Amino acid sequence: MVFSDGRPLAGLGGDVNLENKSTSDASAPSVQPRSTGSQRIQLRPELASAELASFEAADNLASAAKRILVLKLDHLGDFLIGIPALEQLREIFPNSHITLICGPWNLTTAQRLGVANAIGTFDYFPENTQDWDGKIAEDAIDRFREVSKGHFDIAVDLRVDEDTRPLLSLVDATLRCGIGSRLKHPYLSIVLPREFEWRETAPPVSELLMRPDRFHSRMVVQTPFYHETDFSITNTHLIYGPYYQLPLGELRLKLAYQVVAPAFWYPRVRMTIDVLRHDPTEQVAVLEVPRLPKSQVCYFDIVFRNDYPDARYEIRALVRGRPWWTRLRFFGMQLEVLKAPDARFRAAELHTGESLSLLVRLIAERTRALYRAELSDRIGSGFAGLLRPSGISAATKQIVVAPLGNSSLRNWPVERYARLVDLLLAEIDCCVALVGSRDQAGLLNSLQEERCDNPRVVNLVGQTDWSDLATVVGDADLVIANNSGIAHLAAACGTPTLAIYSGSHQPQEWGPRGRLVRTLMAAVPCSPCGHDRLEACPHDHLCMTLIEPENVLRHALEMLNQPTPSRQARTEQSLTP
Repeated sequence: MVFSDGRPLAGLGGDVNLENKSTSDASAPSVQPRSTGSQRIQLRPELASAELASFEAADNLASAAKRILVLKLDHLGDFLIGIPALEQLREIFPNSHITLICGPWNLTTAQRLGVANAIGTFDYFPENTQDWDGKIAEDAIDRFREVSKGHFDIAVDLRVDEDTRPLLSLVDATLRCGIGSRLKHPYLSIVLPREFEWRETAPPVSELLMRPDRFHSRMVVQTPFYHETDFSITNTHLIYGPYYQLPLGELRLKLAYQVVAPAFWYPRVRMTIDVLRHDPTEQVAVLEVPRLPKSQVCYFDIVFRNDYPDARYEIRALVRGRPWWTRLRFFGMQLEVLKAPDARFRAAELHTGESLSLLVRLIAERTRALYRAELSDRIGSGFAGLLRPSGISAATKQIVVAPLGNSSLRNWPVERYARLVDLLLAEIDCCVALVGSRDQAGLLNSLQEERCDNPRVVNLVGQTDWSDLATVVGDADLVIANNSGIAHLAAACGTPTLAIYSGSHQPQEWGPRGRLVRTLMAAVPCSPCGHDRLEACPHDHLCMTLIEPENVLRHALEMLNQPTPSRQARTEQSLTP
């Protein structure tokens, strides 16, 4: 499990032992929060075998950002390309004071444009680009500090190239925004990734070795150095994969194999090797070998061309024949670039101006209210079911618990939800509403039946449709759910939401979005795996079984004890994390 800047998340507190499931004292101090994408992550060493990570919205601003600093230090044409982004920024923050710093040669244009309240100049580059040697003047830093002095709520660098990005680290700003990577620019609060991680068309290496374990194999013997078949499985693709993106240009693929048989025996083995380009699938090269020679390690060469930088390639070896006393060994493949493209860079899909506009839109997404109006009123049915039973005080907290989603791998075990419900009822004055679909009622029977006599437990399983649920979660003080639609619905309605995530998908990419949202997951090294079925997990669902009900209870109590905005104000505070 890693941050978006490439740092391993599990490694912050030591590597996780996938076999150790014991728990430890939950009172140990937490690790300093860190940011990844739109999320602020708090790591707490609550478990001996793994840390528990909580994801919350980063502390970004609301739409009332009062002071914004914009850097647009490039030249005449680049400045014009950035005008749509500047105008969008003004439209998004109409009442903010915008200070624009540009090159002296763009001062008149900037003044006449009318998007900034104040304009300063700074010559980071010379006016003539041919005079640029990559170095700035000795007094440049002091001059920049002077022209950018003061505190800003948002500082943004509207340049795609990253050479001016370090200037943002010198600005006193709550949020610093730009294009690039958080690994290279850790001072950035809001980062729009560049279109290319590696834009050069020439590969970083001229050769690529693909070991046997990089391929899917039907061979009966599989070692790190070779795979071997005795032809008990034959007349099929014995090797296929590795679904790599390959360097651009003319390529040569060299396959290494060996046929092993007695000296007096000459087996008849046929092989077809083909190369497929996927999405869409197309065969780009094929080699027919009517009879494999018996000898030492031999090689077959296939030459083809790759003009698609984003395509993934599959190499397959179809073996036919069932010879006696014979074995076939596969030692891997080697890819060689015969001729790289003449063009130095790959063609871009996005215009530079579009990238700048996307950065501005991302700033808006991260800093303004996400859902307008009261969503639960707009899409809810006005469900009249009893969330708070009669006779229960109006001060009693209303908690909605949704134990099941649509994936067994994403579900926290039902017995742990049962324990959590008991802990909530024992710790605080609350009533708990259980929700789920009709199809899920059978799986929740034990949880419902064991608490059917408790007036503070309301069973709504199978009694609500999607519109009803919008009303139910909109009236709740807290919703606890897995990685499911209910968690997203509650967050969208502005209801405090505690989501329990497995390691299959990470919250900074797929988590519920909102200021009042907290997502919990165990920081295991195998995350994200992308699996949806529990049977596919090789670690016995460790990412979920590491999370104890007592851990979730503590986070639930923290959220319930926080000042809760009125129902009308929830949507206004439901910010994109």
